[in-house]
Amino acid sequence: MCTLWRVAINTDKTHAVMFRKGTSRKELKTLSFFDEDLTWDKEVKYLGLILDDKLTFRSHLKYNTEKFWAKVHLLIPIIGRRSPLTLENKLLIFKQVLRQILLTYAAQIWGLAAFSNRKKSTNPQKQNP
Repeated sequence: MCTLWRVAINTDKTHAVMFRKGTSRKELKTLSFFDEDLTWDKEVKYLGLILDDKLTFRSHLKYNTEKFWAKVHLLIPIIGRRSPLTLENKLLIFKQVLRQILLTYAAQIWGLAAFSNRKKSTNPQKQNP
């Protein structure tokens, strides 16, 4: 427990990630936090954003693309070609449900993500299962 501000830290939720551009052959030393040893992780989820050690955001983009397609498959009866809804209503459903998954939350990472990862996410027709 931090005695200065009387805050309790949950060390089970504390992760260590070394962000770096290339690979390193050096063995990383064990970190300790409040007398608990921390393990080095390759990626960590922070505020809904999956950060990997090279900051390529591959895992985050893959996760969101899979989440997007899962929602699309659920909404096909509503927004599909044979749906009685008007095109305006289908567009409204897309904006309210689907666009939120891919574009709005943590949108800044799209500019930082590797080109190959951005390309995979912007051409979802090619990877539709």
